[in-house]
Amino acid sequence: MDHDKRENKSDAAAVSRESEARYRFITETSIDGIVTTDSQDTVLTWNAGAEGIFGYGPEMIGQKVTRIIPEKYRAAHTAGVRRFIETGEKHLIGRQLELQALRRDGTEFPIELTLSDWRIDGQFFFGAIIRDVSERKRVERLRDQVQRMIRHDLRSPLIGLTGLAGVLLKGSNLTETQIKAANMIQELGQRMLSFIDRSRDLFAIEEGRYSLHPRPVDLHAIFRRLREQLAPLLRKQHVSLSFFSGRRPADLEAGYGIAGDENLLEAMLANLIKNAVEASPAEAEIRVTVSLRDLEAGRVHLIDIHNPGSIPENVRDRFFEPYATSGKPGGTGLGTYSARLAARVHGGEITFTTSRETGTHVMVSLPEMAAGDPA
Repeated sequence: MDHDKRENKSDAAAVSRESEARYRFITETSIDGIVTTDSQDTVLTWNAGAEGIFGYGPEMIGQKVTRIIPEKYRAAHTAGVRRFIETGEKHLIGRQLELQALRRDGTEFPIELTLSDWRIDGQFFFGAIIRDVSERKRVERLRDQVQRMIRHDLRSPLIGLTGLAGVLLKGSNLTETQIKAANMIQELGQRMLSFIDRSRDLFAIEEGRYSLHPRPVDLHAIFRRLREQLAPLLRKQHVSLSFFSGRRPADLEAGYGIAGDENLLEAMLANLIKNAVEASPAEAEIRVTVSLRDLEAGRVHLIDIHNPGSIPENVRDRFFEPYATSGKPGGTGLGTYSARLAARVHGGEITFTTSRETGTHVMVSLPEMAAGDPA
């Protein structure tokens, strides 16, 4: 029996050593900072990732973690630790947080932080996984600056260009080729202006500054325009586009009234239907089905856009995120993201199902509302 006990202790010690070695390997090879502290804010472990992020080496062990917290946040940090120990309230534990941190050279920078906690013999300990997001934030700021430039600085020249084309068309001495070219310039300029105006609206939605003023919209008229606009792409992809009202083919010449912002709704549907066309296999049919349902929350217009293709697995979890793309030529990865913004500002939502067997259904739900009602 003593022999069995010694064997069990030996096995347990081996498992413990293996677990500790695995933990050390993970922490020392991680590019993220991994830091543990006690309830007095004393640093107990400090990995190489933390050294690279903050500029402090192993000398941080035994020091106060408040060294890496900007002074203006230290009192709040200390109060939060004290409150947790006294009450057990886990306001921040387990959540991913964006905070400001302090490097050794005194510069502040943004981090993502995830906290955990545990107790041993009645003592509290805390773990933090820290990621430096300075570069990501810099790229986001640059992207926003470029987008602002596109929205504001390109608009005036385009207005001038379309206006000039209009002046030329009023002349009486243009050849047929020149009239065709001037019409094309005017049409493309107006299309670009419409795109810029829509992008300004989407930017306002992102920032919470957009106010929806619903107006009567003919959904079938939008479908007619999109069918015409997408005709070249449909021919190129060798696919067809059909519209249904319930189970019957839709009469697009008859009106289908909803309320909302027509430009946003058209941009939303253009993005989703174009995605479906590009994702479909050759000789396939894309079906757009509209129905009106009575749900607990009220009456809802459902628009189901179906194509036989399936969404790549590496994109599914990020389908509605900005810049998520499966690598389509010319794709920006903003189509589904902006479409969902447009749906949500109308009080609606976009969801999807996808599989190799049933294809992809992208479903837009828009609550029925009267023109003039807020979403």
